[in-house]
Amino acid sequence: MKVLLLDSEDTLPQSYPVAWDLVIDTGRAPAGTYERWSKQAGCSVISIYDYAEETEDLYRLRELLRLGSGRIVDQWGIDWWEILSLEIALDLQQLVLIHRLSKEMTPNCELYSSRPQLLATTLQRLLNARLIILETRIQSVIQRVKHYQRVISNLDAVQLLDVLEDKFDGEHSIRRHFTRRGQVSGQPLILLPSAYINVSRTALSYAEMLPDHQFLLVHSRNNAKLTSLPKNVRSASLTPYFVPSDKRETASLIELWNSLKKELTAREEFNTANAVGVLGRVPALLRWGIALRDAWTQIFESENVTACLSADDSNPPSSIPLIMAKKRGLPALACHHGALSYMMAIKANYADFYLVKNEMERDYLKRICQVAPEKLVVAAPARTKPNSLQWATRRRAPWLVFFTEPYASYGWRGDEVYRDLLPRLHSLAQDCEMKLVFKLHPFETVKGCRKMLRRIISKHEREIEVLAGEASDQLWHNARVALTVQSSVVLECTALNIPVFLCAWLRDAYSGYVSQYARFDVGHVLMCPEQIAEVPKLLENGNGATFKQQAVPSEAASHELRQLFSADYSLPAVSTA
Repeated sequence: MKVLLLDSEDTLPQSYPVAWDLVIDTGRAPAGTYERWSKQAGCSVISIYDYAEETEDLYRLRELLRLGSGRIVDQWGIDWWEILSLEIALDLQQLVLIHRLSKEMTPNCELYSSRPQLLATTLQRLLNARLIILETRIQSVIQRVKHYQRVISNLDAVQLLDVLEDKFDGEHSIRRHFTRRGQVSGQPLILLPSAYINVSRTALSYAEMLPDHQFLLVHSRNNAKLTSLPKNVRSASLTPYFVPSDKRETASLIELWNSLKKELTAREEFNTANAVGVLGRVPALLRWGIALRDAWTQIFESENVTACLSADDSNPPSSIPLIMAKKRGLPALACHHGALSYMMAIKANYADFYLVKNEMERDYLKRICQVAPEKLVVAAPARTKPNSLQWATRRRAPWLVFFTEPYASYGWRGDEVYRDLLPRLHSLAQDCEMKLVFKLHPFETVKGCRKMLRRIISKHEREIEVLAGEASDQLWHNARVALTVQSSVVLECTALNIPVFLCAWLRDAYSGYVSQYARFDVGHVLMCPEQIAEVPKLLENGNGATFKQQAVPSEAASHELRQLFSADYSLPAVSTA
C-alpha cells in the first residue's frame, strides 16, 4: 500500500512518481476539494481531521495533560506544566489523530510525504515503515522563502512587528531598553491583562460597567493596544517591566521538567511526542513563561492592584497575572472574549469566578467543559450597539455580510475554503440584490484578503467590499443578512435582529460550538455549501429572523461585578520566601 501524506501548505502534485493507494491531507478542505483531488489522483483523498471525535477528544486531551500537574511548581505556587502544556496541546491533538490512523494501516505500507513534517515522521515511527520525502533540498529552500514572503505580504505593520518581536525577542530582552515605564498613580486599581485586541475590548467593556473603579489595561503585544480608553482606565505596556530572570531558578525548573518528561514518556502519546520533538519545545516555553512572570511581578509590586480580570485565561501573557493575583489573595475573575471557549474543557481553571455572557455560555461551560456551576456568574459586558431593526425594515438593508474567521488556526486550507464559498456568496448577493461585504477577523488584514479575492474570484473582486477593525454602526445598520462559521458575532447579529447563517461544514474539529448555537436557536445552521442557495427561501419562511434573543447587560450585572471585585475571599497570600 502506497500512502502520500500531503502537508497542509502543499497542493496535490500534478505528476506522480508512483500510483498512490491513499492520500492523507494533514490539513482540512471542503468535501468538494477532496472529490476533485480523488479524481485527479485516482485514489481516495481524505483529511487527518476525519479521525477527530469532536468534544470527546477534549476530554482525552484533558486527561493526558493532567498527568503532569503538580510537578513543575515555582516559589509562587505556579504550576508551569498546567500553563505551558496548552502551548503544545494542538500538536498533541494531531498526534492522537495519527495514532488512530496508524491502527488502520498495514505495517509494511510505503509512506511518502510532500515535505518533511511532524505527522509524517510520527506515522513512520508508529508503523516502522520507510518514509520517502518528495521535496528536494532546493525545493525546500524555495518553498520556505515563498512561505515567508506570503506571510509577510499578508500582514500589516503592527502585525508584522508583533511577529518579529515574538520570534526574535520573546523575552523582551532587547525592546525593554527602548520603552519607558509610565507614572505610577498609587490608586487602588483592577488589573486587565491583554495580548490581543479583542481581549482588550472585552476587558474595557467590563471596566465601563464600573465607572467608580479604576482599571489598568496592560498589553504585552502591540496588537492589544487601544487608542481610545474610558476615563477610568489607564493603559501601559508590559515591555518595560521585563527584568533578567534568575538563571539558577530557571535551571532548577528545567531539571524538574526533565524529571517529569521521563515519567510522561511512559505513556504512548507522550513517548511519540518526545520522539518527534514536540516535548523539546517546553524548556524554551518555560524560559518565556518565567520572563512573563517576573515582568508581571514588577507590575504587582509597583502598582496598587486590588483585583484581576482576565478576558483570556488560556494564554500565558494573560493567564499568569490571573494566577499571581489569586496566589496573592486578590479577587481573580476571568471571562472569554468570544461567545464560547472550549479551552475551559482541557485546562486548569484558576479564577475564583468565571463571568459568562448568557445562559448559552453557562450551559456550555457546565455541560461540555464540566466547570463547577457555582463558579459561573452571568454578567454580560457592557456593549454599545445601534438600535435593532424590525425585519420589515431590516429586509431593505443593502448588505450581505460574511464574517471571516482564521480558518488556518483550526486546520483549514484557506484558499480551498474560499474557492468553495466565494462563488456561492457572490451568487447569493446577486440573486438578493445585495452588496457582498467581508468583515475581517482581527488576525486578518485587508491587504491579505484582497490578494485572496484576486486569486479566487478575480472577475468580481472589485464588487466585494472588505472591512477591518471593530464593527461599526454603519455595518450593523446596513447588514440585511450575515453568514459566518462559528464566530461569536452570531450573538451581536441575534441581538440586532440580523438573520445569521452558520456554515457548519467548516466548523473546527473539537469545540462543538455550532451544535451549542443550535441548541439555543442562535443562528440557522447550514449543513453543506449547497444550502447557501436556500437562504432566500429560508428568509421568506421566517427561518432567518426568529432566533432567541440573548441576555443583555443590566444594572444587576454591574452590581454583581462590583460585589465580586470588592469581595474578601479570605485566601492565604503566597509566600515569596
